[in-house]
Parts: sequence; C-alpha cells; structure tokens
Amino acid sequence: MLDQAEVGAWQDLFTSIIEDSDANILLLDDELKIVTVNPGFYWTFLETHGVELKRGANILQSMNEVNPSLGRQWKERFLTVVSGTPLKVEDEFEIDGKQYNWEIHVKSEAFADGRQFVSVFSRDVSVRKAYQKKIIGNEANLRSILNTIESSIWLINRNFELIDFNKEFFKQYKLAFGVKLVRGKNIFDFVPADMPEMKATWLGRYEAGLTGRPGKFYEAYPIGNSIRTFEVKTYPIVEDGQVTGLTIYSRDVTVQREAEDLLKYQNEELTKINSELDQFVYSASHDLRAPLMSVKGLVNMIKIDPDTEKRDHYLRLIENSICRLDNFITDIIHYSRNSRMEMMPCKINFHALVKESIESLRYMQDADAVRSIINITDEKPFYSDHSRLLIIFNNIISNAVRYQDKNKESFLQIDISSSCEKTHIAFTDNGVGIAEEFKENIFKMFFRASFESKGSGLGLYIVKSTVDKLGGKISVQSKLGEGTKFFIEIPNVFPAPSLN
Repeated sequence: MLDQAEVGAWQDLFTSIIEDSDANILLLDDELKIVTVNPGFYWTFLETHGVELKRGANILQSMNEVNPSLGRQWKERFLTVVSGTPLKVEDEFEIDGKQYNWEIHVKSEAFADGRQFVSVFSRDVSVRKAYQKKIIGNEANLRSILNTIESSIWLINRNFELIDFNKEFFKQYKLAFGVKLVRGKNIFDFVPADMPEMKATWLGRYEAGLTGRPGKFYEAYPIGNSIRTFEVKTYPIVEDGQVTGLTIYSRDVTVQREAEDLLKYQNEELTKINSELDQFVYSASHDLRAPLMSVKGLVNMIKIDPDTEKRDHYLRLIENSICRLDNFITDIIHYSRNSRMEMMPCKINFHALVKESIESLRYMQDADAVRSIINITDEKPFYSDHSRLLIIFNNIISNAVRYQDKNKESFLQIDISSSCEKTHIAFTDNGVGIAEEFKENIFKMFFRASFESKGSGLGLYIVKSTVDKLGGKISVQSKLGEGTKFFIEIPNVFPAPSLN
C-alpha cells in the first residue's frame, strides 16, 4: 500500500503529465463533475465556446449556462459512452478567424471500487484534414484527367482485384462483353464463361507483369458492329521495392493498323510493279527492236539484191514484221490503259460488243478460217467497263485465230449468260491447245511456251490483269492438240443512283 505522501507524489506526477501533454485532456467523475482538465482543453473550450471549465463543476451545467445546444450535444455523447460504447468524433470550430478540426475520443472506465470516470482526449487534426482535403482534390483532378483520356486505363493488385478504372475502359468492356465492371472485384469474375482462352491469356500477362516486367501486345475485339484492334501495355506498380499491382493502358489503334496494313500492301504492290516494270522494259525493248531490225535488214536486202522478183517477197516479210510490231504496240497500249484508266461502268450490250471485237480482227491473218458460234443470254441488265471487256474479248479471240489447228475445221464458241449478280463468259476453241506443264504460267507477263510462239507474251497477262480490275475471276481448261476453254466471271456493277 502507498502511504499518503506517495499517493500525493503520484498525483502530482499524473497532474504534471496531463498538463504538459500535447493533447487536450478532461477527466470527469460519474456525476460528470470535472476531476481534472489540462490547460489545452480549458483554453480551447473557453476560446471557442466561451465555457470556463473549473474543477469540481458539472460540465453540462457549465455548458448550458453559456450554450444550451452545446450542452445537449455533449450530453448525448456522455450517455453513449456511459452505456459502454466508446466514442470518436470530430468537431470543427473557428478561433481568431481560422478554422480548426479536433479529433475527440470519449471513453468510460470503471474502477475496482465501483466508481466510474469519463475521460475525454482531443487533439488538433487541422493539418491532417488539410492534407486529406488536398489529397481528395488531387484525386478528383487525377480522376477527371483519366476520364477525359480516350484510351482505357485500369489497375489491379496482386490478387487481380480491380483497384480502379476510367470511364473509357468501363464503356469499352461493356460494349465488348456486355458486363459492368465493379471496383474491388476480381477482374476474372468479369470474363465471360465461354471465353476460357481469353482468361488464360490475360492471366499469363498479368502474372508476367506482376514479376516486374512491362508488357506490350495487340488484341482484336468486336466492339459494336466492327472488329477493333487495341495496343495494350502493362506497367508494374512498385512500392518500397515490391510490385504491388499493375497499371494497364489500352488504346484503339484500328485506324493506325489499317494505315500500316495499307502502307505495307502499297509497298508490296510498288515492289511488284517495279519488278514488272523492269521486266517489261527489258522484254519490250527486245521485242520492239526485233521486228525493227528485221525490217531494217530486209530494206538492205532490197537495196543490194537486183532481183526484182524477190522484192515482193521482201515486202511481204516487211509487212509481217510491221504487223508484229503493231500487235505488240497494241498490247502495250492495252496494258497501260488497264493499269491507269479509271473504271467507267455502263450498260453492256454483249451482242454489239462481240460483233465489234470480231469486226476489229476480221483482217487478221487466217481470221476467216475460224467459224464463230455465239450464244448470248442477257435478259438481266449488266453493267461493267466496256473498254476493258473489249480488251478481254479481243485478246482471247485473236489467240483463237493465232493458235488455230490448220488440220481441222476451226471454230470459236462464245457463251455468255448474265444474272443480277454476275456474268459468265466461256470461250471454247478447237485449236492447238496448251501443254499441261505450261498452264500455270500462261497468265504471266511475257510468257511464251516456245520461241516459235506468235504473240507478244502480253495477251493473256493483260486478260488476267483486266479481269482482276473488273473484280472477276478467270480459269482455263486445255489439252494439247484438242483445244482450249477459258472461263470468265465478271460481277455486275450497278451504277450509283442519281440524286434526281
């Protein structure tokens, strides 16, 4: 047991600790009389509420004398803690024109002798509240910035729980999968059950990112009525040297990827065109020069050969060389026209088109030896490019004449049938045919089966290129010594409706 002197010493020590404390301290007995109040609590109440707290006075009575509403507020607090429930509240008040925030803890304690005391501790948390307000403001600003970004952003922790996300990610995810995201939930709870591959893929990406490795990849998802391509990047969130989560950034790069694909396609086309141009210049210069050199040689023969009977023979040879040169130049014109000319769809009269083509070739050598059989069914109106169709007909008909079998009664059958969607054209002849080993090369530029071939090597290449320009298809069936059949399919290109 402590003697009276020791008790007094401890009381003095306790009083000294209370009075020197940075916190405001108030101790009440079971009748709510003030047992101890330190200067901090005393002056705070005096300056803010005008209530002087004196030892031995009933605190509620002191409050009611000055501010009854304050007395009612504290009475409710005391009743709460006396019933056994500790209380923590915050009060805001003004001193000398400055706002203060105080955090107040009220608690009831029962001593062994049955006496009950109420302790009140308060401290100034104004600085902390100011920082909290600033943080909240910064967070609001940051969220505003995130929500104005057109890209999707979301954050997960190590448990794959959604820490946060912006409006764009919420909108795009809902459009893609019909799911509304919720913060705090596991992100895999929002992956559709019928997409296990997607879940496995993203699990691997998240796990890789949580090891501290940033990631970058591309994904394609159906958004609305189109397939959109997204560039996705993962950035680890590092705190105190530990990866605590991931920030994922996704942006729509559909237009960019389409532009890249277009540029890649155009580069490939340019490379192809350059290669074809090199080949064309080399072969064309050779094939143009050959008949010219032949003409030059024959002219020299006429000059030096006094035999006038041979002159007619030389002139026929010159005429043949000129015809070869003319045919080659015509093929070059067709090639250039097909490559450069814009599509000009119009209504096609196949009867007139076939007649025009055959008439243009009637003076071709041995053209009259090939009988024409024409079958046209064009009940449905058909629209396409007349000039390009004429190029196709001219080249295939001239080939039928050029490569007829002189040992047979030669014919060329042309079958045409039109529908609303397309036109089917078949050219069937009984000429010399094409050997099996040459079939896959006949549509290549300057391809000739042998040096004895009569054409420029451009004809079927032009036909194939022209069919491609018209959006059609071409195929061939042929057997050496029996004949050849070309199948062509051309789509019906209806003209745009008039505004009138």
